[in-house]
Amino acid sequence: HSQSEVIFDEKKIPIRAKGIVQDITERKRAEEKLQILANAVESSNDSIVTLSLDGTITSWNKAAEQVYGYSAEEILGRDVSILEPENTKGEINQFSERIKQGKTIQHYETLRLRKEGTFLNVSATLSPVFDVTGKLVAISSIVRDITVRIKAEEALRESEARLRRFYESDML
Repeated sequence: HSQSEVIFDEKKIPIRAKGIVQDITERKRAEEKLQILANAVESSNDSIVTLSLDGTITSWNKAAEQVYGYSAEEILGRDVSILEPENTKGEINQFSERIKQGKTIQHYETLRLRKEGTFLNVSATLSPVFDVTGKLVAISSIVRDITVRIKAEEALRESEARLRRFYESDML
């Protein structure tokens, strides 16, 4: 990075030039790393959301839009409780309190609410986000929609139960 200035006398004749040249290689490398990280978040198939410590949604990736049905513009700045069905209200706040105590929540299976009001089964991981001084500043939420898996497991259980009933009735 360079910056220069020409000094003129009272007759507008240039009499001096001064400037600064600064090596910004490390800054450019850091910017590239940040961009790669941002691209990884945006291209993830998992919903990646950041929450302020009071539960306000502060970041929302493309997968979150697909999972929950809200665009980033619709959801940023809103309270995360909008994603909780009535039967799990307060669950996210309880998890936030655990995060504030230094714990993480990994692969917790629960229900969440889509924009149009339907339920989805999710596996959620919540982690603390610290600033450069080590102060807790946010909560990261990575959520995977496991609705298809849950329905397949239910169908398998029902099939096994029918098969068991069939064999039990056949033995009588």
